[in-house]
Amino acid sequence: MKNIFTWNSSAIPEILRANRYFLNDRNFSTIYCGPTHALHMYDYDCEMIIDGKKFDISKGDITLSPAGIKTSYNLAEGGGWHYCTHFRPAAIKSRKNTAFSIPPYIPADNDYSANERRFLDIIELFATAPDLRIASFGASNALLQFLIWLSLKTTNSLKMPANKSIENKLKAIENYIDINLDKAINIRKLASRNNISQNYLAQMFRKKNAMTLQRYILMRRIDKAKFLLSGSDMPVKEIGSNIGLPDPRHFNKTFRKATGQSPTSFRLKGKSLSPARSENHPGKDK
Repeated sequence: MKNIFTWNSSAIPEILRANRYFLNDRNFSTIYCGPTHALHMYDYDCEMIIDGKKFDISKGDITLSPAGIKTSYNLAEGGGWHYCTHFRPAAIKSRKNTAFSIPPYIPADNDYSANERRFLDIIELFATAPDLRIASFGASNALLQFLIWLSLKTTNSLKMPANKSIENKLKAIENYIDINLDKAINIRKLASRNNISQNYLAQMFRKKNAMTLQRYILMRRIDKAKFLLSGSDMPVKEIGSNIGLPDPRHFNKTFRKATGQSPTSFRLKGKSLSPARSENHPGKDK
């Protein structure tokens, strides 16, 4: 299951579909027929099953569903957008070739923006392909380069020293937390999507940040709440939802325990300490 997708580096992929799609079917199942494979990157959370193996999908994760393998999705309520490319082998350029493989699931990391750009390049070129043959060639080669990059990322070809690798994973986890403070953050899933054990994650995270992962998440929520309380007119209830604490009582209690004052008191105190704004000396939000 680890390397169920293989590709010949001399094979030029023929793209059948490339775009950004919205999916809201909570129980969707398909088998990509013939020689057609599917490469996806997600902007939503869902549960995915490829050939009987379950994966917890989050924003930025990439999956590759090989032809003939059953793929199922169970979306969180509301659904969301994903980038999609369906393709199949079209031609072999030469007999000299190198086969490479890609796992069905590639967790998100700090390459989200770069991966999004790669998808957009493929989509934009493919959209032009009916009018310009060279655009079709460009889209196919952009996809081939993307597949090679994914293979290099997920094999020993780009192996880094163990200490450097865990540093990058911890940084990716910290970035993920900052982006998803408005959601429930599951530590087990965090460890799984970064291919490390939950115990090892806890140990290395505490060593790096001098606090537990749970404490770090809480303090990042409180920091964001402070920023919104002092720098915006957003209602306190809305701020609680914005940091993943939608229950007003729970938000109030948690904030008070962390800061020694209620969210409303913190906001009023911050405003009383802020310099008065005037037409001649406008204040600046920092």
